[in-house]
Amino acid sequence: MRCYLFIADGEEEEHIALLLRHKVKELYGKSKVYFLSLQHPGVFAAQGFAEVSKERPQKACGRWFVLLRDLWRRRRFRERRVFIGGNLLLLFLVVLLGGRKVTVVLSCGLHPFDLSFFRIFLLRRLARVVLADDASFVQLLRLRNIPAYFVGNILADLVQTTETTFLHGKKPICALFPRREHLREDLLFFLELVERIFERDASLYFLCSIPRGVSLDALRSIASEKGWVFLESFEGEVIEGYLVQKRAYVNLTHFSFEALSEATYVVSADRKTLIQAIGLGKTVVPVQVGKVAETVELFFHPVSLFEYNQAMGAQFGRRGAMERMASFLLFGVVEDLELAHRLHLVRKG
Repeated sequence: MRCYLFIADGEEEEHIALLLRHKVKELYGKSKVYFLSLQHPGVFAAQGFAEVSKERPQKACGRWFVLLRDLWRRRRFRERRVFIGGNLLLLFLVVLLGGRKVTVVLSCGLHPFDLSFFRIFLLRRLARVVLADDASFVQLLRLRNIPAYFVGNILADLVQTTETTFLHGKKPICALFPRREHLREDLLFFLELVERIFERDASLYFLCSIPRGVSLDALRSIASEKGWVFLESFEGEVIEGYLVQKRAYVNLTHFSFEALSEATYVVSADRKTLIQAIGLGKTVVPVQVGKVAETVELFFHPVSLFEYNQAMGAQFGRRGAMERMASFLLFGVVEDLELAHRLHLVRKG
């Protein structure tokens, strides 16, 4: 019987671990999977899954002592360990106490990985193999004699949608994704962008995803600086409201995954959102906040958009990474036959 311990370092990494467990079970139902959350002990146990070191004290010293003790006690367990994250210090502790190298899952879309000499040295000593979502990054690791494999777009697999749909008719959806930490800057930029695009093409359905934790009052206040008016929604829970100026309007929604899934065009300055959109096969519009005119021209220039999306798609791939990683864990490595072609497109781009 195959046994695995998925060690997750962060909230997004915990989602990756859960999806990976689902795929492993789907491919080989007899597999036993245990979890260990480095940041949020008990999060897996609360969902009914087997979790190691799920009860730790609140104080930092006690919490670390229990974690290290539990890792040491599993030293002789015959299980494959999978470390999901990019913190090499925590990886070092896991390998040191576990007594053997581990499989490392790196999402460069979540956390860009600096290839310094020290980090390369540690990765070479600690990782049995590296599974990553960036084709060019994988090639760099291989050039440094680190066994690494490109698995596809990990972040796209995190997009879990419902049956929610937007009443856009046959209009192509242009989805806007402002960043929470740069809300005012991004929203003002997007509203000006909508005005310029609407002047040239009034057939688009503009949909703005409201970042988690941001209120409608905050959006209303920022939009009013540019003369946009907020109107209450008449479409139930799907649309929270509208920002209107003359004939142009933007629909507001909290359903970010659904907006990403149904969009034709995705406009965002957030790296994670862009990589997810590429993995879902959407047309991504590269953004430089503050340069509205340049972004508008790029939006209406299909050749440049195509070349940019081809290069991004070659680097990060499409969704399906969970199945590839699960296949590796169960049956070993299957080389990506398109890797060389993708790397050629990345270098050309």
